[in-house]
Amino acid sequence: MFYKTIAYILILLFGSSAAFSNETIFNGNFVQGGIVIGQNKLAKKVYLNEKSVQISKGGYFIFGFGRNQKQNSTLKVIQKNNLEQTHNLKIAKSIYKIEKIDGLPPKMVQPGPEFYKKIKEDRALIKNSMLNSYANPEFPFAFIKPTEGRTSGVYGSQRILNGVKKNPHGGMDIAAPIGTEIKAMATGKVLLSAKGLYYTGNIVIIGHGFDLKSMYIHMHDINVKEGDIVKQGDIIGTVGMTGRATGPHLHWNVYWNNIKVNPELLLSLSK
Repeated sequence: MFYKTIAYILILLFGSSAAFSNETIFNGNFVQGGIVIGQNKLAKKVYLNEKSVQISKGGYFIFGFGRNQKQNSTLKVIQKNNLEQTHNLKIAKSIYKIEKIDGLPPKMVQPGPEFYKKIKEDRALIKNSMLNSYANPEFPFAFIKPTEGRTSGVYGSQRILNGVKKNPHGGMDIAAPIGTEIKAMATGKVLLSAKGLYYTGNIVIIGHGFDLKSMYIHMHDINVKEGDIVKQGDIIGTVGMTGRATGPHLHWNVYWNNIKVNPELLLSLSK
């Protein structure tokens, strides 16, 4: 499953010595929006750009890069024998789609002031839920697509509506009929199960451990509640068009360390 040479890693430099009893191996994409699984059986601590990365008992860890990640990153592995490996990572640039749409009704571009209080409360609810975590006893090696359908929106794209730049698209949109089943992408704990949010509509957030979380937006039915432990493939609800949605679809976000990463690249880890 893991391999030492991949397309986007150009330089691996080891800090203390060239001779190690155990090297670090990677599986993933060193690109903006990418996500990577690593392993070092002797790892005691791992840091990405000086920030601590959670490690499993087997020395596995996962980390990712945001939409606008800078070109260079540093991953440091401190082994149980106190030797250090420093990996200087070259992060490839991603090209994102920009779409301009003019002539829309103003309410489709900017919500009225009567909704500001509701939007603020919704954002606080999501933010507080994202602060929670799940201590997964098993490392999440593989992931599944939560529903089947046409990909109607991709990670990183941005719309300019009536000349107003909107936030870049943070995940994957999967168009499907209302009532289509939605599955948990991996085992985890339900951190949020809520209905009626202004933008997201009915929403579920699942923590998968190791700073990895998934978010399911615009749902119709929700079959889980906060605190539930779900297994990969469990039906957590159905596709809808609640909130600010112009058609039935699932908006699926994936976060590592509260950074949005590309769900398509996450799925590629399982292939």
